[in-house]
Amino acid sequence: MTTPAPGTVFPSDLHDLTPAVLGAALSEWRPGVAVERVDIVAAKRCGDGIASTADRVVLDLSYAPGTSAGLPRRLMLKTMLASPHAPAAMYENEVRFYRELRSDLDIETPAAFASSFDPATGRFGLLLEDLEARNARFPSALDPVGVDEVRSILGHLATLHAQFWDSPRFAGDLAWLATPTSGGMFEVFDQIGLELIEDQVGRHPFKQEIIAPLGRSVADMWDLLWRVQARHGEAPTTLLHGDPHIGNTYLLPGAGGGLLDWQLMMRGRWVHDVTYLLVTSLDPETRRIQQRDLLGGYLDRLAEAGVTGVPSEAEAFEQYRAAALWGLVIGWLICPPENYGRRITAANISRTVAAVEDLETFAAIEDLGSRG
Repeated sequence: MTTPAPGTVFPSDLHDLTPAVLGAALSEWRPGVAVERVDIVAAKRCGDGIASTADRVVLDLSYAPGTSAGLPRRLMLKTMLASPHAPAAMYENEVRFYRELRSDLDIETPAAFASSFDPATGRFGLLLEDLEARNARFPSALDPVGVDEVRSILGHLATLHAQFWDSPRFAGDLAWLATPTSGGMFEVFDQIGLELIEDQVGRHPFKQEIIAPLGRSVADMWDLLWRVQARHGEAPTTLLHGDPHIGNTYLLPGAGGGLLDWQLMMRGRWVHDVTYLLVTSLDPETRRIQQRDLLGGYLDRLAEAGVTGVPSEAEAFEQYRAAALWGLVIGWLICPPENYGRRITAANISRTVAAVEDLETFAAIEDLGSRG
């Protein structure tokens, strides 16, 4: 992977977040900007049950007269104060999304005004719009989410996937993107993923209790997962959000929704994103009733966007059944409870377990293997 030049390196201490630092970061994207004052409105720290792998700092900026270049006064800085809490590949991935891809996408995801990643230290910074200015809500698996809101987010995934469906750019300027079995976070999962998950399950009895009805060891589920991941690296592939659980979305007035947190962006099969969203966004009973209709609507959006070779609803549902395991094993069993809090973690594990059970995911994966 060729890493872009870092630009402004954001500090590890809020006291060092000066007007000069913010002005330098913003002027790379908006030349001539001059920041005169920075006020810290709020800070949400990684590990406090709200922020997972990064800190979020709400800032009010005052600009020198005539230099604001139309920038908003309030911005949200996503960064890592103190030492990085996640592999650097995750931070670099999200920075590259905003630097290289965001401006070309007609989807609901935050506007960015500056970004940087320093490969020497793993430090990063993203200056994003403050979504609360648009009355956004930030749901979790504990909150009721409407079917129309899920349909809206699925529509944005369809737009994203259609734009990059079997794109020739994956052999060109986007060759740096990770796949389900190479690059990015794959190396971390491949080397220590199983160890991390077994440690998490061993240390947290509530995780053991929720997965017990599945009757499978973590090692068994891990092996089955990678059968699916190998398939998800095969054509047709597209650009994936990579981690669209309901906590990485936001909801807007009028039943609209959008996507946050692009740290696990990669190239792979469409079904990875769609399955993870459906399984975590709806309670199991609602999902069972609505999943085929929502899946069909997503496929229709692909066809309307001109995608050729859109899978049939029957084929798509079989892929959906097999894809449910990722959200359980890597999505939530690997996740320390302190990242989101025990209740949210348990709710997501319960939803993903329910999906694996009623979709008969193990049988679907074993059937994939039998067909070569």
